[in-house]
Amino acid sequence: MRQLHMLPVFCLFFPALLWAEEPADPPEITIQLNVPYRDGNPAWRLDLAMKKERGDKRRPGIVVIHGGGWIEGDKSSFASKKHGVPGNIEEFAELGFVAVTINYRMSKEAPFPAALDDCKAAVRWLREHAADYNLDQDHIGAYGNSAGGHLALLLGMGNDDAASRVQAAASDSGPLDLRFQHESGALRDIVQQFLGGPPEGDRLKLYRQASPSDRIDKDTPPLLLIYGVSDNQVPIESADAFVAALGRAKVEDVTYHRLAYVDHCPHSLIRVPEMKAAVDQFFVRTLLHPETAKKVRRQE
Repeated sequence: MRQLHMLPVFCLFFPALLWAEEPADPPEITIQLNVPYRDGNPAWRLDLAMKKERGDKRRPGIVVIHGGGWIEGDKSSFASKKHGVPGNIEEFAELGFVAVTINYRMSKEAPFPAALDDCKAAVRWLREHAADYNLDQDHIGAYGNSAGGHLALLLGMGNDDAASRVQAAASDSGPLDLRFQHESGALRDIVQQFLGGPPEGDRLKLYRQASPSDRIDKDTPPLLLIYGVSDNQVPIESADAFVAALGRAKVEDVTYHRLAYVDHCPHSLIRVPEMKAAVDQFFVRTLLHPETAKKVRRQE
């Protein structure tokens, strides 16, 4: 029997409390900043966090990808606890992961697939340096918000390159169907810039290649999807349709948080408190304890 983890959550947002003082870096965590993951472009840099104590067991990895509509943003948003943004690499390192947050080329510099190519290069770099960081290269996940969530999904879905493929992916409001985004008018200009124009002629194939909704197959890894019903950037209809398509394809491990009355990026921007535990537990289950993930089955 297969089991679909579809968790409709209805909650009102209450503004998160701000820290009274800037938190210090955890003393048990080591952080490396601006590490090049490929040569050339200054965007090809990552920040890395991991426990100082090496330990006997290899640690799984997580690649954190910032959002910003593929036109702006920076890895520093997720580089530490100092910004108060959940999903930062320090917190993932405290859980026992080798965590990196990356920069990548923006669409004004190079359209798709440049951003995805950069994300793939970062994952390959992590695997190539597995011995340096005591990394379990068979268990790497990706997390991102908005445009970063979209790229995180593409790292795990329809990715034939084993060296850059991730074994679990979490999306906090990442676009799922770029043709639908264009047709609905949500982020139309941004999507056109990302893909070099409207979905016409030969470019229609590019829209399909860039859409997680067109990459669903039997090898789709465990997915965590966090979407707000009141999101006017990534319409909830696209998330509902995506989850329905995953169900028809009998994808085994899908967790869907559909948050009523919540806008774009429920976890990273709105900061719905329950979502931190949801993200942490998802990666702990699928990467730190993958034997439990293998037991997940969808119920018909």
